[in-house]
Amino acid sequence: MTRILIFSPYALWANHTIYEESIARACQAQGAVVAYLLCDGLLPECDQHWDSKSNSPRPPDLCQRCRAKSKGNLDNLNFPYRWLGDFISPDEKAKAFAWAQSVPPTEMRQATFEANPLGEWVLSSVISYFRRYPPDMDNQHVVSVFRGFLVSAAIVATGITNYLETNAIDAALLFNGRQSITRVALELFRLHGIRVLTHERAEFQRGHLNVRPNAHCMNLQPFKALWSEWSQVPLKRESLDAALKWLIQRRYGANLAWIPFNTSFIRDSSLRGRMNLSRHKRLWALFTSSTDEIAGDPLWQGPYESQETWVRDVVQWVALRDDVELIIKVHPNLGGNNYIGKAVDELRIYQEMKPSLPANVRIVLPEDSVNAYSLADEADLGLTFGSTIGLEMAMLGKPVLLASRALYEQATQIVTLRARESLPGMLERCLQATTNREIQREAFRVAHYYFASELPFPAVDVFGVFDVKLNDNYREDASLIKDDSLNRICRFLIKGGPLFDSPTAEERYRTTADEDVFFDRLARSPHYLRDVRYERWLKLKSLGWLTRDLLRRLPFGVGHTLLDLGRRRWHALLTWGESKA
Repeated sequence: MTRILIFSPYALWANHTIYEESIARACQAQGAVVAYLLCDGLLPECDQHWDSKSNSPRPPDLCQRCRAKSKGNLDNLNFPYRWLGDFISPDEKAKAFAWAQSVPPTEMRQATFEANPLGEWVLSSVISYFRRYPPDMDNQHVVSVFRGFLVSAAIVATGITNYLETNAIDAALLFNGRQSITRVALELFRLHGIRVLTHERAEFQRGHLNVRPNAHCMNLQPFKALWSEWSQVPLKRESLDAALKWLIQRRYGANLAWIPFNTSFIRDSSLRGRMNLSRHKRLWALFTSSTDEIAGDPLWQGPYESQETWVRDVVQWVALRDDVELIIKVHPNLGGNNYIGKAVDELRIYQEMKPSLPANVRIVLPEDSVNAYSLADEADLGLTFGSTIGLEMAMLGKPVLLASRALYEQATQIVTLRARESLPGMLERCLQATTNREIQREAFRVAHYYFASELPFPAVDVFGVFDVKLNDNYREDASLIKDDSLNRICRFLIKGGPLFDSPTAEERYRTTADEDVFFDRLARSPHYLRDVRYERWLKLKSLGWLTRDLLRRLPFGVGHTLLDLGRRRWHALLTWGESKA
């Protein structure tokens, strides 16, 4: 009988833990024994609080609220659970604290506790905590937070190690695997030969789940393995249509799994005129990435240690040309949003660079009213440091130069920089690059097969980024057992089987006939990326937001009551509209 442990320390993130509940019930229905390991408030720092999110100190009652939420959840679920504190003694906690206090700031990134490289494992959270890379180790607040994460990591490493000494498990499930203590858990499970599955909200499709076998949520290796099997399998018409629908929805900001970075797309035919660009020179668009989630991760290290250095190298090369104009589009996420604050240091780089640029280079900052997709449509070449828009430009058939790591790095039609000294020669060759059907064909395959790695998850209804609930139709075990995605997850956790199937003989010998017809149709349809019906619906949506704001102004909470009553119906309307894009 397979024994599965769910390490679930972040109970306040109900929009993530809700997936664990469905997976736990599905595994139990298929005969597995499932138990939870929870955090009972031992940690001086964890990812439930980042300065970059709240712009305020860590709440003093954070641990108490999280523990209470954990207890309430598990008491309702009727799964056995234990607290992490049950597996660490006062002496072991004191040892973890003393070790972290002894680490000099200059050595924190390389800090090792009982042969575990905890400094490396918590670095990603320290970066996200402040949205600054590298961490400013001359700042005492940064040093204090880093030290707190080291203490937390040492406590979790000790507790999990002790748990595994007295509790045999075959497989583990946990959130994310990137952030501090979840990274510690992932690595320790792997060291003990335990297969582990990490889960995160889907990157590209609302209502789907990102699952990675034996890897954290940002690891590129699982898709590389999938792509190695499927890259030569041509797409059928329904898959091509689905990928095109995704491309259109991205432009309109519809059906996103995360907060939209761009305003809804409306083609800007006046872009060149407004930006004083020549129609006789090649236009290159450089799209920066928001790198704080993967900064410092050796798995994401490309030929450049920093994005800034790459941008400056490109600017230096373009400055000597009279046949190229370059637009640098700074990733809008650096300017912050309603979830996370600004990436102050990285944003400052481009703000300070702007006044000294050569005449044929412009910078578009997050607050500037230039839509990324308008720029992508006008540009002859896209240059990226891993941004998804590189894949989207390739789906238009446009040449793309990739200077770092990305999910689409396996595509042979994308020009990928492997060494810094190769950049000038590659840029020179890019002057001759043109729109190409084979670029488009491969990019559509990358998009489709990546979507296939994000499992549809109908057991959870998603109404917004943070608004989720269990689907009432999945209350019974029979529904859980019939669900294909849950069966794939159970197959991995219970039996160690693959999450994804290999191509059949029929699929391996499939022809490109559907692809050829599809791309011929796109070539004859200059406005295939536009959806007039959806643009009309966007106007209706805007009217809905105006109505919402007016209702909120009503006295005595009447407006909020009406909003609450209408929220689900309004969501149904929004979903209907998005389905038409």
